[in-house]
Amino acid sequence: MDLTRVVLPTFILEKRSLLEMYANFMAHPDMFLSITAGATPEDRMVRFVEYYLTAFHEGRKGAVAKKPYNPVLGETFRCSWEVPRDKVRPPVRSNQGSSREPSRGPNAAPQAAAAAAAAAAAAAAESPGECYRVRFVAEQVSHHPPVSGFYCECREKSMCVNAHVWTKSKFMGMSIGVSMVGEGELIHTAHLYTVTPDDSR
Repeated sequence: MDLTRVVLPTFILEKRSLLEMYANFMAHPDMFLSITAGATPEDRMVRFVEYYLTAFHEGRKGAVAKKPYNPVLGETFRCSWEVPRDKVRPPVRSNQGSSREPSRGPNAAPQAAAAAAAAAAAAAAESPGECYRVRFVAEQVSHHPPVSGFYCECREKSMCVNAHVWTKSKFMGMSIGVSMVGEGELIHTAHLYTVTPDDSR
């Protein structure tokens, strides 16, 4: 049975809309912005996965999961974050530039070292007194199926996330299974990362 067609008692509902819950994907905007500071494609991918997993850690506040309210068609939610620049400086990785990055030729090591030095110099040049602004907007774009779209950007970093997602839930014995269907894209200059949401129970 699809739970989107079942009227649920209010005591199992959260006191916020599903659109506001999607803002949990930006619960740690400093990790989101740090993706661009990776010195290699592999390091940027690792940072992207770290950022993505923080959304699921932030979303569950207690031992019992609750369902957010369904947004009405056309409903929107907007918010933004001021992120201090010194919070975005990339942490030093002990295995950065090691054998984890495969060699692609005689110039691979100098190029990786130059990229790491450029990233460190750019981070050091930033003023710690200034902040990046991360903007988030979500909208309910469909009622059946209940599809939500959200967009997040940081203009200073030339990066954005564009995603659409909807949930399918059903009874699974003594528990409830929730499947998230959709796709998200992280775009930064010439790089594109595509992610599909995971299931949760």
